[in-house]
Amino acid sequence: MPAIVDPRRHLGCLLLSIAALHAPAEAADASGDIVVTAQRRAQKLQDVPISMTALDSIRLADQAILNLDRLGANVPNLHLSRNFGTSSGALVFMRGVGEGDSIFTNDPPVGIYLDDVLLPRSTGALLDLIDIERIEVLRGPQGTLYGRNTSGGAIKLITKRPEFDAIGGAADIALGNYGRFDARATLNLPLAETVALRVSALSRDQRGWGHNLTNGMRVNNQDVKAGRAALLWEPDSRLSLFATADISLDRSGPRFPQGFRANPDVTGRYTNEFNTPDGSIDNFRSADTNPLNRTETGGASLRIDYRLEGLTLSSISGYRALTSRIGFDQTANAPGVGSNVILLQDQKQHSLSQELQLTGTALNGRADFVAGLFYFQERNDQLTAVSFATPIGTADARFRNNDFFNAPSRAASGVGTWSPYRPQLATDSWSAYASATVKAGPRASLTAGLRATSERKRYDVEFLSAPDTVLILSDGSRAERSIAQSWQDLSPRFAADYRLDGKGWSALAYASVSKGFRSGSFDGRARNIDFALNRQQAIAPESVWSYEAGIKSDWLANRLRLNIDYFINDYKNIAFSASRVGEGPPEIFRQNVGDARIQGLEAELNAEPLPGFILGGWIATLNDRFTRLKSSPGCTAFVANERDLDLRFTPSFSYQARASVEQRLGPGQLRIGGDYSAASSYNIALCNEPQHFVPNSGIANAQIRYEFGDWAVTLSATNLFDHRYNSGSVGSVGYPTEPRQLLVQGRVRF
Repeated sequence: MPAIVDPRRHLGCLLLSIAALHAPAEAADASGDIVVTAQRRAQKLQDVPISMTALDSIRLADQAILNLDRLGANVPNLHLSRNFGTSSGALVFMRGVGEGDSIFTNDPPVGIYLDDVLLPRSTGALLDLIDIERIEVLRGPQGTLYGRNTSGGAIKLITKRPEFDAIGGAADIALGNYGRFDARATLNLPLAETVALRVSALSRDQRGWGHNLTNGMRVNNQDVKAGRAALLWEPDSRLSLFATADISLDRSGPRFPQGFRANPDVTGRYTNEFNTPDGSIDNFRSADTNPLNRTETGGASLRIDYRLEGLTLSSISGYRALTSRIGFDQTANAPGVGSNVILLQDQKQHSLSQELQLTGTALNGRADFVAGLFYFQERNDQLTAVSFATPIGTADARFRNNDFFNAPSRAASGVGTWSPYRPQLATDSWSAYASATVKAGPRASLTAGLRATSERKRYDVEFLSAPDTVLILSDGSRAERSIAQSWQDLSPRFAADYRLDGKGWSALAYASVSKGFRSGSFDGRARNIDFALNRQQAIAPESVWSYEAGIKSDWLANRLRLNIDYFINDYKNIAFSASRVGEGPPEIFRQNVGDARIQGLEAELNAEPLPGFILGGWIATLNDRFTRLKSSPGCTAFVANERDLDLRFTPSFSYQARASVEQRLGPGQLRIGGDYSAASSYNIALCNEPQHFVPNSGIANAQIRYEFGDWAVTLSATNLFDHRYNSGSVGSVGYPTEPRQLLVQGRVRF
């Protein structure tokens, strides 16, 4: 039985301190009556028969959540962190459904949406949160109403809209350890009675908390600049136009990997303990003295809503673009010590989406419906190279990671081999959907929905001998290939809910059956020329059938909220990427491994036992097992029966506990809060190798804020007890979680 982390050692002192500071304050509704649009119409959170979590701007500020990577700890059965080696890639698993490889040929099964526009790539999706109205997290398949490939769930970011009434805004500056300096600002500017503009900007810099001992340079630094503008025009009561544009420039250094300690008892095996060069987990001895990470992402959207009697016709147009050039070490070896595998990628991506949607009521208000058409087009192009070289000598034996082809990119001795190739992917997806909720009495409702999808992808790959020069094989043929494949799918959803009300309490009971679909993929990591040109085929689509029942309840005049759900997911044709070690650089291969069943319980609680004293948190369970193995994943060296493999990021038990207290102090308001999240042990890699086993992932955060008038000062700490564990790993290296971060933030509203 995996060990469960006991939070009492750390959290107990925190809660006692909070309770001791408590004093009566003005009563507030602890439950927070958040209005959400999970079903494409405005509803109170507790009226939506879907297991979901919503965080509004107040809670984001209370917990000092400044980036999307803090979201996972606040949502049951959601793992959300930085992807392996990247600074802005999102690694997302929800209820055990996710994608571990960020390459563009693998679509994320958990959709991230910014103002209803899909962010199709995990690279660049780990957004800084600025001027956010709320975040909605929908657990389980959402294929009926949401874009494409949301078989695991959906994460919706809704930004604040411009306001017509007055000029206003906010600005803040923050200072933190390791040389961190943040600046953020938002301005709301009415341009006319029916036109308003809202602009936001941020800068985040940090010199880094690690050192590469090879050349003495700091690593894991942060350098992000971002901006956003939104324009709202409402010429009359029926018509509104909401246009946005955003851009983010990320020049942060790639995360440096730390090697795992070798297992002294088994040759060639590793433990899950990190090396500590010169006594520190944040010291690295790497030949990669010139890491590269330049990511630029952005987009624009236009939403037009036209309201008729009982109907709203909406058009949602979106454009997203991404360029990402990265080069970093995947082996963490020092010069002259073994070999180094350097991954180089130069990616260019753009996508266009268009949705037409009709919402309204019918049957004299007894039915609510939504129907629409959705089109999505995406183009990806990525120059890729993998260096397998053995640099020798001192710090001068370095890799030039901005050079994919020329000999100086190799070791000073000239030793090394390159495999430059260019995978490309063109995607076109069409779908039509409809959903209706009909009242079946004064308390009951029935919902039925369906999405029909047709998707076509074309995968092209060419191997290069020089820039823009295709390699000529020994038989005189060009080393290139094109594969095209189409898929069709029907994804239904059926749900029933029943309203219960009593004196001082209310509840909504619901049950649902739904299907999610993730379209097929291609092995964009395949570098074996014979395989890529002669044997590679499309990877079959995944599907998830989810069966769920739950109850959402409010008690004690809304001072206690308890939501509970239980789900069973039948996960079919699971596609995964894994590494296989052989001669040369480790090969990454992708296949459909089989089917699994994942089931679990989720419970969320928010309470205000005393005025101004808030308690909250959640617990979640996951039980997973393979029900069918289509092909061997190649893990027999680690488990006798591969059916016993534990799926990735599926801890059997996880939880969060949080508390806060607010009281008047002098001329202002003092708030002290904290949260602790943890999970039982889990595996990061499908083969369950020992080095990818995470036994203890407990993290504590704390905040102190003092508000007086339009001013506020916040002191926050993330990873308060400086617990370092593996956040992601591949092969013999992993990426430790960030160390304790302290931040002092001053904010003014005007």
